Amino acid sequence: MNPDISGYWHGVLDTGTFKAKLIFNIEPEGSKVWLRTRTQGDIALALVRTGDRLSLETRAFDEARAIDVALDLRFDADADRLEGGCRHAGIVFPVRFARGLPSDAAKAARPQTPTAPFPYQTRTVSFEGADGSRLEGTLTMPHTGAPHAAAVLSSWFGRTDRDQTTAGHKPFAIWADALTRRGLATLRFDKRGVGASAGDFDQTTTADSAADLARAAAFLRDQSGIDPAGVGVIGHSEGGHISADAAAADPSIAFCVLMTPSGVAEEETYETELFRAAIAVGATPLRLDLKLRLAHTLSEIGRTAPSAEEASAQTWAFLTREAAAGNFPADRIELYAAVAASPWRRYWARHDHTRSLRALTCPTLAVFAERDLQTAPRCHAPNVRAALAGNALARIVELPGLNHFLQTARTGAPSEYGDIEQTLAPEAIKTVCDWVANVAAARGSHED
Repeated sequence: MNPDISGYWHGVLDTGTFKAKLIFNIEPEGSKVWLRTRTQGDIALALVRTGDRLSLETRAFDEARAIDVALDLRFDADADRLEGGCRHAGIVFPVRFARGLPSDAAKAARPQTPTAPFPYQTRTVSFEGADGSRLEGTLTMPHTGAPHAAAVLSSWFGRTDRDQTTAGHKPFAIWADALTRRGLATLRFDKRGVGASAGDFDQTTTADSAADLARAAAFLRDQSGIDPAGVGVIGHSEGGHISADAAAADPSIAFCVLMTPSGVAEEETYETELFRAAIAVGATPLRLDLKLRLAHTLSEIGRTAPSAEEASAQTWAFLTREAAAGNFPADRIELYAAVAASPWRRYWARHDHTRSLRALTCPTLAVFAERDLQTAPRCHAPNVRAALAGNALARIVELPGLNHFLQTARTGAPSEYGDIEQTLAPEAIKTVCDWVANVAAARGSHED
């Protein structure tokens, strides 16, 4: 007799890049399962049960809505749980389900996030971005010791605010706090069209963000209490490239810090890195050769299409053929075509990741992280090192045990960022702040 597995079950799909809650309800007669989704509501799935195993697949039952999830599970009577594999986007991920609905336990505040009162001044400021938009940010200033060296912070990829808020973490608030306690002023700001800043984020490229960063540095130089010759830039991930672009174009920028930067284009690492995050959480990519071919072709379209319209059209045509051959989900063609036409994607596809690094003459620090699965040091550090070889004031470090976010990591997969209580590893904070403080002190002593 089959055990009773009717009722609600809940688990987490960890893709290595993100985590998604999965909830389904097995009806008592066992012929149907209801999968709960945020965007499509409750979807009925066909359930096939053989002994202690059960399988369900969305595409076989509800092709019109095409939720790309299939489960192959086994009931573990001793642990009273279902476990097995979840196929999503052509990858099989390990999953485990417990009975009932998940609890909505409130998450505690991240312990490193600074809270008032602060031993320094903070105030909200605004300045004009390169496109004329009003950009808003936070200026921090030590109470004594003016004029101060200062740093403008540049955030990573995406629609991020001045604190680079991610999964409850606020790393830029921590960087600002740590640097200001070391005697530097800081400015961090919301990107165009994000938070309190005006402008259109969807039309913003890496070059636009570099132009905005240059405006931020110019604004900071004009503030009372700031040493205008001591203003530098600090960027994380794409923000590192933005910082390098701004510093290469403006010889008055005093220093440049690049945290977990890239040194090669994405397509040059596809063969070894494309599924690294998924593999790190125990997943198995299916039809790997096909996925690599699709990724390379889409990248080639992004590099060579002469216009956004042509990039979209070529992507549509290519993926439509692949969908007809059963190689790509038809419901995702529109999304991929829109991404191909986006200004950011088109600029980044042609971006020379080391051009600005080769032009830097100011003191420069590049920080890599051993367990970084997004800009892995083994792939990116050699090119960054070569690009900075002509700069006698450059230093490159690799911090052991840290991920791309600069947390002490278990696997390095981006999906674990939110699970780690720590926002920034103390050794990362110390490495960057010590270097910046030493650069500022050395410049000050030369002036004396």
